[in-house]
Amino acid sequence: MGKPSLPDEQAVLGHVIANRYLVEGCCERTPGSASYRAYHLGLDRSVLVRILPDRGGITLEACRRALAVAERVSSLPNPHLGRTLDIGLIAGRFPFVVYEYSKGRSLAALLEEAGPFTAERSITIGKQLAGALETAHAAGLVHGSLQLDNFWLESLACRPEWARLLGFGLSELPDALGDGASSGVFPSTARRETGVEGELPRLALRADIYAFGTCLYQLASGSRPAWLAPAGGAGGLTPPPWTGQRAVARGLSLLIQRCLYQQPENAYQSLGEVSRDLECLESSAATLASEPPGSRPPVTAVHTPAPRARVAVGQPKVIVKAG
Repeated sequence: MGKPSLPDEQAVLGHVIANRYLVEGCCERTPGSASYRAYHLGLDRSVLVRILPDRGGITLEACRRALAVAERVSSLPNPHLGRTLDIGLIAGRFPFVVYEYSKGRSLAALLEEAGPFTAERSITIGKQLAGALETAHAAGLVHGSLQLDNFWLESLACRPEWARLLGFGLSELPDALGDGASSGVFPSTARRETGVEGELPRLALRADIYAFGTCLYQLASGSRPAWLAPAGGAGGLTPPPWTGQRAVARGLSLLIQRCLYQQPENAYQSLGEVSRDLECLESSAATLASEPPGSRPPVTAVHTPAPRARVAVGQPKVIVKAG
């Protein structure tokens, strides 16, 4: 079976999608999606239209279910959750998603263009996205298709690094996930489970946490993690040589390791825990960056608590042991 295909760019530019979106220009094109600036003929404003590859078997009813999920997320009070305006099909084959327009690029495109981010930058962006995902989980909604194509970094003068989380509801579209969030670790059905009385199924929650850790690894290393935590979740893992402060990179490595653990007692239990640890790492990175060279002994290690305790960065702060 061939790779999922995107529509030819010439078949999209200058055309009207769904009788209301006039496609004016291409923002970016990656293997996972193509994003275009379009003009909404009914609302008289610009929007961002993202077209997904043809995977077959997607119906208008599935698009309506996906839009219902996305609209629930759009109403949540978190500025890093992208607002979805519409979901539909082009020629009955290619799903498209319409978002509020903003200048910027997806993390997938930025990574392909400029290479891996520093550990500090990955932490800053990751904290914003983890907070957005935490808000959705608190409302009983999982993402189910986390990948770098769904992370959008805006280029606004007043916000040097402002990320938005897109793609909620896409797990309702069968076979539309490509290299999806589960990476074969969690069943695909876990991504489409819904919460009961406001509580999320544990497997669906863990799938989002695992996928988030995978995305952080990709952002800081430029590749998907070739190393995964063993079934017991207690083995030591050697990360690639990430750029940035050594103690900060080490803390990020431990945080990602804990996202990837499959053993529940060693893994993160919620995105709230991930978000708080990323906030601690960001604070520690800022402290280290503000210290003049030679004002402190060189960092030799980052303390890691005993197994089955908080093995990532700890609370309430990162603990650094100097030589």
